[in-house]
Amino acid sequence: MLKRIPYRFGPLILFGISLIGVASSWGQGTSGQAEEEQGGFAIPESIKGFDEQKVKNDPICDSSVRPQIDHVTPDEMKTGDTVVVQGKYFGKKKECLHGVTFGSEPAKAFSFVDDERLEAVVPEGLRSGVTFLNVETGGGTARKGILIRSKD
Repeated sequence: MLKRIPYRFGPLILFGISLIGVASSWGQGTSGQAEEEQGGFAIPESIKGFDEQKVKNDPICDSSVRPQIDHVTPDEMKTGDTVVVQGKYFGKKKECLHGVTFGSEPAKAFSFVDDERLEAVVPEGLRSGVTFLNVETGGGTARKGILIRSKD
């Protein structure tokens, strides 16, 4: 257990004992915080009330897994078309999907379907030819070459 000892020149730790200035409360709960002793350790108020259901409902965005694009339908698209992107690791929830771009232009709209599928609307103003479709998640960006056709 840490004892608060007045010390005018700042914190000092000596032989495992912390000597803290009067105004500091490092290692100590404030007088307004309720703490419980459990096994000789104080449990801070900030970690009390852990709710397992809330943790299960929070978005699970694995930043260690890079997304992959396997297939884009249709093969040739025009501005304004809705395309279906199939792949892997787009995220367990829609909050994991950060964005979809066609070359450097953001998609007119995009929607998360599931971890392996999303839909996007090709933005206006793209030139005809080959460009990249980019899917960005917390794990990185996946790229796939696509063909944009003129609207004629």
